[in-house]
Amino acid sequence: MPDVGLRFRAYTDERTLRALKAQSKLASGVYNTLRWADVYFHGRDGKGLNKTELRQLALDLRKQDEHYRKLYSQTLQQIADRFYDARQRFLDGLARFPKEKRAHRWHPGLPPLRLESPEGKRNKERGEQEGNLELSNLGIFKLVLHRDFPERES
Repeated sequence: MPDVGLRFRAYTDERTLRALKAQSKLASGVYNTLRWADVYFHGRDGKGLNKTELRQLALDLRKQDEHYRKLYSQTLQQIADRFYDARQRFLDGLARFPKEKRAHRWHPGLPPLRLESPEGKRNKERGEQEGNLELSNLGIFKLVLHRDFPERES
């Protein structure tokens, strides 16, 4: 089944929101570092880094800096893949060269998550359900589910 991008309204406390913003800042820092490294190697060697090298560089950043250890390795690999894909679009003539990312405009990949069952918490007036989304290392978000999740194929 293809990945379906669903959006739901989420509410949380101030502490969790601060943690989410801190992770966004770290993720944009990793992206910008990968961008800088790619420009550097392209200027030095005449070619940029490939996807594997970008992923390894992101993981090396995590090993060297304790602040980046707050990000999951899968998240770092997603960031490297995002930069690689953006650069490929540039090389194919489909887009401009990737810009530096600012933390307030950055949406990193989500860490591993768990969705609690929203059964029994239906708002009858609006036909909405409520559920909780727990994001590792962040906290719990209350969700308003205005539609059902699609059925997954086995």
